[in-house]
Amino acid sequence: MSKPLVVITGASHGIGRAVAEKFAADDHPLLLIARHPEPLDDLPIERIRQASVDVADYEALEGAIRAAEAIHGPTECLINNAGFLRIGTLESRNVADISYEVDVLFKGVLNGIHAVLAGMKTRRSGTIINVSSIGDRAPGPEGEVYHASKAAVRSLGASLQKGEAANNVRVINVAPGLVKTNIHADMGVSFDEYCKRLGNPDFISAAELADIIFFCWKQPQRICVRDIVVMPTSSNFS
Repeated sequence: MSKPLVVITGASHGIGRAVAEKFAADDHPLLLIARHPEPLDDLPIERIRQASVDVADYEALEGAIRAAEAIHGPTECLINNAGFLRIGTLESRNVADISYEVDVLFKGVLNGIHAVLAGMKTRRSGTIINVSSIGDRAPGPEGEVYHASKAAVRSLGASLQKGEAANNVRVINVAPGLVKTNIHADMGVSFDEYCKRLGNPDFISAAELADIIFFCWKQPQRICVRDIVVMPTSSNFS
């Protein structure tokens, strides 16, 4: 039997790309969603669809998911990973930019869930994995909107898990910190400056985090890893 469809947002690079590679290696058909899709390189193009979609646009997101499902069957796993981090004092930031950050980080997660949840409930099977952040419980300065949005994602997942437990739908919150990606580019600083601001810590690779996300998915449907924090062992950040 062919394996079920996995939908990944923010899939063009970093964590999303590493997760796509992991699921592709396990022979899953994939829908990779990103505002700016990148070449698939060595990924199996016959089992992968790409969609240039902003997760803040519900109609476009739902349309891309329905199109993939028409070919590969219903979405069995949704990985909400799309996001970015902007820093700066709250009063200095553009209000429209702040609003868009909330649209992507929180409303984008809601949009993805809304597009797949009804089908999962009907089938009594499905997994929603929200890639949050250590900031969902340990906020820091100059990232107030990011941390507040991630806290909302964590709360949403916990509430949804309670509501959907009876429908056999898993909701998983993965809260990583110190993952080596290009998130510093969205912050407008170099990687060296980003490291300096964090105290030059050790980092987890995106591939290592993808292994953990895949582990959560591979558990039997009756087992749900509800909330997991992933940090370097050397870090005492909490």
